[in-house]
This record gives sequence, C-alpha cells and structure tokens, in this order.
Amino acid sequence: MNPDLLVPDATEACAALGPADRTDCLAVGALVSPDETATPLAQRLDGAPVRVRGYLAPSLSARPGRFLLTEASLAPCNLCGNIHGVAVGLGVESSEALAPEIGMHEAVEVAGVLSLGAPEPAGPIRDFALRDCTVVRLPRPNPAAGTEARVWLRRFLDERPDAVARTRPLRPARPVNGAGPADIVLTNGNIRTLDRVSTTAEAVAIRDGRIIAVGDADDVATHAGPDTEILDVGGRAVVPGLIDSHIHQFYLGLNVPTVQLLDARSVADVQARIAERAAATPDGEWIVGTSGWHESLLAEGRMPTRWELDEAAPDNPVIVPRGGHVVTVNTRALERAGIADDTPDPVGGVIVRDPATGAATGVLLETAAYFARRVAPLIPPEDEMADLLKAAMKELNSYGIVSVTDPVIDETSIAVYRRLRDEDAITVRTELLYKAADKADTERGIAAMKAETSDDMLCFAGIKFMLDGGIEGARLNDPYRVVPGEQPHPDYRGLLMTPPGGEEEFVECLKLVAEAGMQAQTHGVGDEAIDVIIRCYAAVSEDVPIADLRWTLMHVFLPTDEAIETMRRIGVLATVQDHPVLLGHNQRRWWGDARAHAAIPIRKLIDSGLLVGGGTDGPVVPVDPFLSMWWMITRGTLLGYKLGEDQAIGAQEALELYSINNARIMGVEDERGSIEPGKLADLAVLSQDILEVDADEIRNTRALLTMVGGKVVHRDGM
Repeated sequence: MNPDLLVPDATEACAALGPADRTDCLAVGALVSPDETATPLAQRLDGAPVRVRGYLAPSLSARPGRFLLTEASLAPCNLCGNIHGVAVGLGVESSEALAPEIGMHEAVEVAGVLSLGAPEPAGPIRDFALRDCTVVRLPRPNPAAGTEARVWLRRFLDERPDAVARTRPLRPARPVNGAGPADIVLTNGNIRTLDRVSTTAEAVAIRDGRIIAVGDADDVATHAGPDTEILDVGGRAVVPGLIDSHIHQFYLGLNVPTVQLLDARSVADVQARIAERAAATPDGEWIVGTSGWHESLLAEGRMPTRWELDEAAPDNPVIVPRGGHVVTVNTRALERAGIADDTPDPVGGVIVRDPATGAATGVLLETAAYFARRVAPLIPPEDEMADLLKAAMKELNSYGIVSVTDPVIDETSIAVYRRLRDEDAITVRTELLYKAADKADTERGIAAMKAETSDDMLCFAGIKFMLDGGIEGARLNDPYRVVPGEQPHPDYRGLLMTPPGGEEEFVECLKLVAEAGMQAQTHGVGDEAIDVIIRCYAAVSEDVPIADLRWTLMHVFLPTDEAIETMRRIGVLATVQDHPVLLGHNQRRWWGDARAHAAIPIRKLIDSGLLVGGGTDGPVVPVDPFLSMWWMITRGTLLGYKLGEDQAIGAQEALELYSINNARIMGVEDERGSIEPGKLADLAVLSQDILEVDADEIRNTRALLTMVGGKVVHRDGM
C-alpha cells in the first residue's frame, strides 16, 4: 500500500483542496438519491472538492483504484447473509489502489473531486464518482482494545469492592380480579408451574385470558360453570409457554418460502430440492436456499458447485447461502452478479476456482459473496411480508413458543409488525429491538421506538448493537486458525465493529439508551469484543445505573472471567443460544478445539450468579426450542460429537431459561414465565415430560397444544 494514501487526519487530507470550495464531511446519501440520481446538493458541488464519510466496498472491476463508497458497513449479516442499510453507493477512484487492507466494517473519510459525468436525458448520472481521492481510515477503536479492556475491567473490580450485584427479584403474581366461572379448565395434567417452589399441579383454570386457579383437580373444578370448556390433557406435561429471548422472527418469515436444506445429507439431496422448486418456478426467476443449514451435514462435506446447481435449475438463477460468509450460486446467478472465470478476487474475498481449469465453481467467500447477494431478491412487498410473518409465528406456536425477542428491526419491519397488531393477527408476543450501528442510528431508533405504543402483544423494548461477527468474524484476543480455502491469514482475529467514533461513540450511544430508560442488548461473541462491550456498559453505569434497565449481553461465547464478574457486579444479564448444534463444525476448524469446547459456558455463567436466558438465534440455527434445550443439557451437535460437556446444565434449568428467566430478562415476570394465578394464560401441553425423560430424548419433544392468553393458537393431537 502506498503510505501517502493514508494521512493522520481527514481535515488535513482535504486542506490542499482550498478552503473556499471545501464542505463539511458528507454522507453518501447527501449526494446520491435512492434512485441513484444526483441530489440537488451534488449538482451544485459538481467539479468541487468534497469529503464523504462511509465504508469502502470492493469492486469487481479490474480497473485499479476503483471502489464503492457506501453509507453503511457492507459486512454481511450473520443471520441472513444479506447486506442491510445500504441503499446507494458512490464510486471512488484513484490512480493508485486505495488502502487495500481496509475492511468493509471500517469507516473511512474520502477526499476527492466530485464528478457527475454526463447525465442521460432525464435519467441517472453516468460515471458518478469521486476522483483523484485520498482515503483516511477513521480512528481505530482503542489500538490495544483487548489488553486495555481487560486491564480496565480488573481495575473497575478492584476499585469498587462495595458494588453489589443488582438482581431482579421474582415479583409475586398479580391478584386475580373479577369473579365468575372459568372459560376453560385444563385437568388431569402434570403441570410444571415453575413458581417459586416449582410446584407440580393437576389442573389450571383460565378466565378472560388469565389464570385464575392452579392446583388439585377437585379444587380447580370448583371454578367451572355450565359453559366452561373442560380439556382433559391425559396426564401429559403442561409447561409455561416457551419464550425465545433471541430469535429473528421477521427473517424467519423471509426464510419460509426458501428451499429448506437442513435435512439434506448429500449434494444429490440439495439438487433434488432445488430441482423440485425449479419445476414450479418461472424461467428467469430466482431460487433461494435457506441459510439455516451447513455443508458439513452433507456426505461430500462441501458446498454444491455451479455445475451441480445448473443440473437442478438450468433456467433459473440459484443462490444457496450458508450463514453470513459463504454462498454457492449457479451459472445464471454468476452472470447476474457480473462474475466471470477471469474476474479477479475482490479485496477481502475469494472466488473459489477449479484447481484444474481455473473456472469459478460458484462458491463465493466473504466479500465475493456480496456481489451475488446484492442482485438476489430483497424483502417482498408489505402484504406478502405480513403473510410470511404470520406463517413464521404459526411455526413458532407449533413448538410451544408464545413469546420472543426479535433483535433486528427497523422502520420497514416495524410497519409490518404494526400492521399485524392492527389486524389482531399476532400469535407470538413480540419484544422488538431496533438495530443501531452508530449515534445517529441510536437517536433514530430511540425516536422510532418511543413513537410506538407497547402492549401485551407487541412491545418496543430497546436498542440492539453488534460489536463483532459470528463464528467466522468474532473478535478474538488470539488469532484464528488458518482454514485452507476459507481463512488464509495467520494473524486474523475477526471483526471489531464499534461505531465510526470507536468506543467513545459507543459509550455515547449507550448513554442515550440509558437516559431514554430503555433496554440495550449487544451482540458479543469473541473474548476481546465481550471485554470491550462490558467495559463500555460499566463506564455508562458510573453515571446512569443500568441494573434496572435489563441491559443484556447476547451470545456470550468466550467471556473472560473479568467480564463475567463485571456483568454480575453491575447487573448485566445474558442470553445464550444453541449455535454449536449446527455451527460447532466451524468453531473447531476456525478456533481450534480448546476455544470450541469453552464456548458458551452456561454452567459457569449461572454459577457466577448471572441471570441467563435461552434462545436459538433462528433461522441461523433451527428454531426448535427442544433441540436447543437438548444442546444445553447434553452439549450435543448434529454431527454427533459434544462440545464443552462440563458446561451442561440440568433439564429444570433449561426449562427455566426458556420460561421464567426469559420473562425476567424482558421485565415481564409478573405477567409471563410461570403458571400462577393472575398471570397471562400462556402455556403448552407437551408430548412428553422433558424433566423426566432421558436427556437424549428431549430433542424429540413436540407441542400438542399451545395457548396464548387462553386462546388456542396451535393444536396437534389434542
């Protein structure tokens, strides 16, 4: 890299451009309209020097120094693999390569001369770009973040020995109001109430959507009237309706129409499913595979190639993602993405090629996958998306799930959720978290959430941040392993995706959330990222107590001891998900066995005094809560081996993570999470008692009946 292209300060980079013509640093959207035409401001600045802030995307153009500047990071979503929040881009050109080691998650300021080129009549600008540019990487967040954060946390713990962990006591269930007979009585059951003493009851009575009595069958029968429905559950287990504290329900809806591949066990199985979809799809339309699967489950242990997908769907573009970092596509999709056999690898990505012929195989890694994703289908129109979201809720109801936290929403998804509530079509109580990446996002998210009205079915709870990637992008203190063909760098340590202003801006974001009295939840996988998150949480807690705001750390794969103790000290909660059940294969390959076994130490977290909730992170992994609880109890994976058996927990604990603990994390423990008089009548009748069967059998459990507010939303065999 030419060191002259990087200068210490963005203002200095533009100093030579002349004070009369300079502008404040602009966002891409200030110059480029959503329809990719020049804004009025851009038209006024044509030919003038400007500074623009954003993220550099690689280009497939062989022309040196050609990049795309976007307003949001182009790091792929670890959930669906798509790129979110990027509406438009601006070409960036230089006579020399522009800082090739700058990643898509690193913010930059670019100084150059704005050139609109010649516009087509009444059309978009042709060759719209910044020319003769210098690029400036914005200040890196804490040059020694890992070590610095660890030292800070130790000092914090040493200097505050009087700090006491704030726990959320289990409040008593609200008293039963009103009088009259029950609407429905469930009797002859093995009811696991999960109240303070884990009472087992025989019957429960429900009126007006709430529980009015729990106890012996004869006692509860006194609440029945002539019109009361009596449901004999045949001695089956009845549990509080299950709660998933981290599931991407909106994206689960998007996943509904995709080609499901989790049960595929060979490339031929994948081909058969793609071919079946192709037979019902008009020529030229996209076929999209689910992202919730893994090629390690196939006999060949690899992704299908373009030629194998061509055999299954020769007349349709096909894209099969696997998580957020890898896709495989067929020839038609490669053509739409502009990728040919001789296309050079983009910065930070790999176009996998046949070693004998050099032809692109269709498998695209990291940034190369972006070029296929950007031409693949986006979110459908609101009417269609509303139907898909309803279907996703019905699927969750079929597992006994009555409530979730959806941690990635924006204005588009809020509108769909609001529509379903207005139609009285929500069957899963949903807590929403607005995803923010910087201070401006945080301000926008807080305003959007406060503009809405929360109720028992839809709650606008807070803000979600994401500071590192998933298995392949977690920010680690020590380097990853080299993975041939996928991860070639011996010094790679993952992504640390703090806002452009680094930790200082992240703390400002968190303070805004605290001052708004809202919940903050932050994605943290790697040990360094977790240290940074908890250090920032602790810094905010010095000024604004956060214990009663239910601030949460999501995922918690590799927490340091200092981070765990600081979480306990300042009252931070934790949610864990069963990623290893499907992704343990990559944990071992990318991290090594020691870190793979240590990941998500549930036993340690609970024993440290933290409040821990459970979930799935579906559709990254299957949304089945019984599969998730099976993993918590056995630490098993779908490939047959176990990871971190010393971190296993008991069946009772797993059920608590999926019910009362999650209710406490959501702050609704006086309404949900246990079967007690006064609480909402959310419950599930199970095919077997998960507290009594062999641990390996838990994954085979199913819900026979699910009730939300006393209303049956799922029935299968009851």
